[in-house]
Amino acid sequence: TWDMRSAEIGYTLSAKHWGKGYATEASQALIEFLFSDPRLTRISASLHPDNVASAMVLERLGFLFEGHTRLSFWVGTDNSDDWLYGMTRADWRSWKARPRHKPAAIQLLAVDHMNMRDVAALRTHKSQEQFVAPVLMSFANALFPEPDDGGPVEPWLRAVQADGELVGFVMLAARTDHQPEPYLWRMLIDRMHQRRGIGSTVLDQVVDECKRMGAGSLMVSWGEGRGSPGPFYLSHGFQPTGEMNGSEAVARFLF
Repeated sequence: TWDMRSAEIGYTLSAKHWGKGYATEASQALIEFLFSDPRLTRISASLHPDNVASAMVLERLGFLFEGHTRLSFWVGTDNSDDWLYGMTRADWRSWKARPRHKPAAIQLLAVDHMNMRDVAALRTHKSQEQFVAPVLMSFANALFPEPDDGGPVEPWLRAVQADGELVGFVMLAARTDHQPEPYLWRMLIDRMHQRRGIGSTVLDQVVDECKRMGAGSLMVSWGEGRGSPGPFYLSHGFQPTGEMNGSEAVARFLF
């Protein structure tokens, strides 16, 4: 469109070929081809908000969520909402250049007035927001924590630094006399730094902190669905308790 200044992509696959990575691989090749034209400044795509699989494809390619339009997509006499994704040439270059190796050093840093804005700017992919709240919401929860069984909650929050760069955020409901078992309240790794083994190292450091608090276990809960963090926690030794925290499954790690 506009003399090749912008382009919109889409894809359709037979159901028997879903889940094999074809959409990601084909779209990646198409994006490389499109950006080979120096006139092109951005590529966009849209999808139904319930189509999480397609959202994850776009996110793996480096697209950013740009908006939610209401009743904007028509099929015959029916219409539905749309999620809008976009990627500029600069976004594409940044995505291709993002670090993918395991960091040499990972540290948990106190969140303070010096780094608060940078921590708040960390973000997951849009499709992951149903499982982990944005950092600003975590700040609000830490400032105004909901009582647990009528008792106080003590937030413990840290920024995650990898090789000198802020890459994530983690927050506990710390061990207290009222609640002797700490709870992993939030763990967020920025979209540009996922799949680098950072989450596993952060979890190990959080467990070490819980031990220093005098705890012998750590609780967590997760929502179910495509992209759920449940398999990650199960692979790291958490065992479901059979309880539910609202709509989330509860699990415990003993150490």
